[in-house]
Amino acid sequence: MKKSLIIICLIFLQSSIINAQETFYDLIKPGNFQVGFQDTVIFDPQFDYEAYNYSGKKPFFIQVWHPIEEKQKPLFNGENDPLLIKDFFEGKQYPGLQSVQQQIKKNNKEVFIRDFIAENLHTGQENDFETYSYDDIFNLITQLKTQSTFSAINKITGFPVIIYHHGSQSNSFENFAMAEYFASRGFIFIASNFHLPYENSIWGLKPYDKLVKNEDEESLRTILKFARSISSSPYIFFIGHSLGAQMGFRTFDRDSSIKGMVSLETTIEFKNDYEKIKEMWPEVFQKIVTEKANYPFPVLLCAATGQERPFYFFDRLNAPQITFAPTKEEFEHNAYTSLFYLRYFLSDKVLQPDKDMLKDRLNLYRKHLELINQFITQVIAHVQKKNKETVFVNTD
Repeated sequence: MKKSLIIICLIFLQSSIINAQETFYDLIKPGNFQVGFQDTVIFDPQFDYEAYNYSGKKPFFIQVWHPIEEKQKPLFNGENDPLLIKDFFEGKQYPGLQSVQQQIKKNNKEVFIRDFIAENLHTGQENDFETYSYDDIFNLITQLKTQSTFSAINKITGFPVIIYHHGSQSNSFENFAMAEYFASRGFIFIASNFHLPYENSIWGLKPYDKLVKNEDEESLRTILKFARSISSSPYIFFIGHSLGAQMGFRTFDRDSSIKGMVSLETTIEFKNDYEKIKEMWPEVFQKIVTEKANYPFPVLLCAATGQERPFYFFDRLNAPQITFAPTKEEFEHNAYTSLFYLRYFLSDKVLQPDKDMLKDRLNLYRKHLELINQFITQVIAHVQKKNKETVFVNTD
């Protein structure tokens, strides 16, 4: 298939300046919709799961951010209080699954402290917050307000849908600010846990004797099926970070129900040794190189390569349009996620040794959201023009 290549370099953004912000929403301007949020659980009839006092069909703990259509009182008015970060970590509790959920919560907290609290971005060494312990910092962060309010989707709507897949050892709400950004602009944003805990196993890994061929791909298709059940819109997009982006390439070749895909640094972008890529990421190699898979939708690839050029391996990608968006080298792998920045918003309470770096990356994060929004809305506009359709999408 003939493909067009577009290169958008974000490297110039390193000189951008922002002031200290009290919340995400002082910097990341919300759209016109209020943001509703709901937890739900669905079960995959194809696969079983047994661990932590549960035995049954494989559960997916899904979180959905969505536009609230009806007129409601403004957020932060006391009656319609916003959710706290704590609410995302806690999640709705389901009978028979509490032990599993408690273990997920424990794992999520441990990884959050390790990746977003303990490490000093300047030195790579452990952070020192003087009188505050890491647990203290975590507890302060969980009290930060979000833009979301509890609100169930009570009917099938026509809003476009974005499916999000998190990275390795991560969680469904790793990009909650991205979810709110798009929900406030008229999109339903669906994220699920793609990890389940197992006794005596590293979080994020499945015991060898429990591995099932193609289970990960089928799990993502299960979430796609769920997405179709809550919206009548023909516009479904996929965004993946790290392992999540790899899963998009492994799963959605030849899938015309996906209208566009955003890859947030698979980590393969930095490799040019094809034998090493084949060894470390065999499933992605199989799709893109061996099978020469066809992706019938535009793809936006983001990675901090610092180069205005295609990303080596993904130059072989077969899609109708490929947009490469490199940024400066100093943009950490987890800087594509919302959780990376939460510590920054404690600056009025806690001395942040690497506050300046968090501020710099936060501006780039905002620019990535704007770029993704532009990519998605342009895809919708192109399809509308091609099909002579009229579909309402709020992009303010």
